[in-house]
Amino acid sequence: DGTEVWMNAESKLVYPNRFTGPSRVVRLDGEAYFKVAHNAKCPFIVRTNQLQTRVLGTEFNLRNYSKVDTHVTLLKGSVEVSNASGTIKRKIKPGEDAQLTAGNTFKVKQVDTEEYSMWKDGYFYFDNVSFIEIAQELGRWYNVSVVFNNRKDLNTKVFFVADRHGSVQDAIELLNSMEKVHLSFRGNQIIVD
Repeated sequence: DGTEVWMNAESKLVYPNRFTGPSRVVRLDGEAYFKVAHNAKCPFIVRTNQLQTRVLGTEFNLRNYSKVDTHVTLLKGSVEVSNASGTIKRKIKPGEDAQLTAGNTFKVKQVDTEEYSMWKDGYFYFDNVSFIEIAQELGRWYNVSVVFNNRKDLNTKVFFVADRHGSVQDAIELLNSMEKVHLSFRGNQIIVD
């Protein structure tokens, strides 16, 4: 239908060979950036275990790795998000992020959209993000486990940008250069000392 989708690490998109019927429905596990082809007569719907996103034509990022990390971030256009049962619905505007809360409602806030979309252009981009979240994302991307031997400074928040096409060693060296935590890579594990 002309829609473009970028998939992040550990993600799965299920879709039909051809869309038929009154809507274009896909299912996502993980994270994907969508650039949806406009079709006013046939809305595009992305379903996850936790929520549903309905669009006509727009650009947005949907992150759904876990219940505590479920976000829809809008870059262009307009979308309506709803919880899995469809009982809670929210429309969001460009520059807004709707995070599904533990109470099955949405927390909507203005965000730096680059944080949620730079991954599709080949970059890690973290602004005011804790070391623990950064280490977990590196583990997901490089398909390695993360071991936390020292949790002392893991909640320290930093700004960090790195090339995703570099090695895990390159990313670790950049993080270590901040001199806030020390990471190493041994035996297919990122180790936080």
